Amino acid sequence: MDCNRYHYFIDPVADQKLAEHMEFLARVSERAAINLYDEYKKAIEYLEIFPENCPTYFPTVPIDAQLRYKLFSKRYRIVFEIVENKVYAYDIQDCRQDDDKKLI
Repeated sequence: MDCNRYHYFIDPVADQKLAEHMEFLARVSERAAINLYDEYKKAIEYLEIFPENCPTYFPTVPIDAQLRYKLFSKRYRIVFEIVENKVYAYDIQDCRQDDDKKLI
């Protein structure tokens, strides 16, 4: 493994949220669910190399962390933090939802 790569870790709650989105999509269109997963994998690959290129994320309630986000599949957002050579994904958000419903 390249020493310049970051290790990606996802919070179990965020992982479950993504699984629920894919499950919902699969009921409507299996192809859409597969596309969502493929786009998510591309986003992870990007975060393993260039997480610092992603914009800063400003949560509704300020917290003591420098969060960033990566958009994928046109409407989903991975909210994450970079700590040394690790990327910690804290949330997967559907950007169509109201901002006041998000915790971070």
